[in-house]
Amino acid sequence: MQLASFRVLKVGCAALAAFFMAGASTPAIAANPSIKIAVIYDVGGRGDKSFDDAAAAGVDLAKKKFGLTSFNLREIVTVGTEFDRENRLEFLVKAGYTTIIAVGASFHNAVAYMAQKYPESQFAIIGDSSLGYLNVSSLNFAHGQASFLAGVLAAKSSKSGKVGYLGDAAEPTNLVDQDNFLAGAKYASGKTIVITKQASAGLNQEVSSLVKQGVDVIYSTFSRNGDVLAQVAALNTPKHSVKLIGVAPDQFFLTSKVAEQYVIGYVVKRFDTAAFELIGGAVNDQTIMEEIDASAAVYGRVYTLTKGLELKVTSGSQATKLAVSQARTALLSKKITSAK
Repeated sequence: MQLASFRVLKVGCAALAAFFMAGASTPAIAANPSIKIAVIYDVGGRGDKSFDDAAAAGVDLAKKKFGLTSFNLREIVTVGTEFDRENRLEFLVKAGYTTIIAVGASFHNAVAYMAQKYPESQFAIIGDSSLGYLNVSSLNFAHGQASFLAGVLAAKSSKSGKVGYLGDAAEPTNLVDQDNFLAGAKYASGKTIVITKQASAGLNQEVSSLVKQGVDVIYSTFSRNGDVLAQVAALNTPKHSVKLIGVAPDQFFLTSKVAEQYVIGYVVKRFDTAAFELIGGAVNDQTIMEEIDASAAVYGRVYTLTKGLELKVTSGSQATKLAVSQARTALLSKKITSAK
């Protein structure tokens, strides 16, 4: 495969500082007709309270920072079929867009196909790190680190000493999340009992089963619908309170009023940061191509707890918040390790 003729950017602190220090002269960039960037959102587009909204926040910041207009940065939305995703990506290639950013892992197959068909075009995908093409920047998040912290939060928040993991069996990172959640819970308290459940298509009795076994804090990465929140709310009783830890922007229901009552924290994957950095690089005729898996030709960036990934504690004692903070520090200093 031919390497696309783009300068590679391994963005560090200095490069990012240059983006933000562009100052009043930055808007002049928009006058450059060679800058043609496209962002393609998944089903729903802006207003989905999920991946698209998260990425759009970064797009808006980039527009303002770099003085971009609709002539330089185009946004479109797919209807969700593989044919439509491929068709829209191909349209953007033929329309001369030099950097095409796809939002969400659902674009995996479509981007893979178009990257091979158009090796001279530059693509990027946010939320996936498994595309081995030299003209694709894969930007993803270190799920394991965040799930480890979720385990710490769950163990420190549990009154029964029993916590649960509810995953989506179809998700590629499911076992990574599960294993690291268990490790984090045990790190926080060796006496904590962790019970795991997997869902394949939808939730039936998984939440109920966890609660019946005494679980009072559930970390759920299941995001196909909002059933996990509805079931947690329904199973709460004065004698047995059940709390939830979620993942944003995957779980759209985290922004609801109901979530405020039961969610004690959630993992935050900064799609806005990824979108902003991709656009900032494109403005400067650069791409983000840090080594992810050289043997498989996967390049881009994996965001860690250092930047682009965090666990936000929305409800918890000072002791609980301190435990999560100390675990984060230990992870960053590599005193403890977790899977990527």
